[in-house]
Amino acid sequence: MLNQNIRPKMLAPEKRVEIESYVSNVLRNCQSPIPLRNIADDDSKVLLGNWTLVFASENAALGDLPSDSTVQFAMYPGFKCDYKIQFAKTLGLKSLTAKSSYTVDSSPVNPGLVTFVYEEIVADVFGKDFPVGLFGLLKGRANYIETVWFDGKLWFERGFSRDGIEFYSVYIKE
Repeated sequence: MLNQNIRPKMLAPEKRVEIESYVSNVLRNCQSPIPLRNIADDDSKVLLGNWTLVFASENAALGDLPSDSTVQFAMYPGFKCDYKIQFAKTLGLKSLTAKSSYTVDSSPVNPGLVTFVYEEIVADVFGKDFPVGLFGLLKGRANYIETVWFDGKLWFERGFSRDGIEFYSVYIKE
């Protein structure tokens, strides 16, 4: 999907069902190869790097994004990350980036829960970064990735829509 520049919202319904079935089967039949409580260990560094959303089931919270958008995470040492939404066809607007800090739950309660807190949001407009005042309302807001399976190259997230419907998102490390 990455090589062919296919974004999650561009998938045909049959392909979406096929991938969602695959994800469900993996989660039902395979334990996470890397224990979720260990994904942010300093010595493993498996979480660090660039991650791209390659699949989101139909009821995913990202459903309101334009079909030309790409969601990416850049995870850095020191528990810093950039949450970026890139746009391919939106005139002038190339991306929105939320520069954030993050934590990973290593307790038995919700191991692998990644909580990131927005610190600064900037927009890349015609190749120049601008602070985004409107989105400044989000500064300090927390967002979450409930990790349910992780192998260092694939990262499966589970979430629930506003209507309580379960969804899955899949990120791949570039």
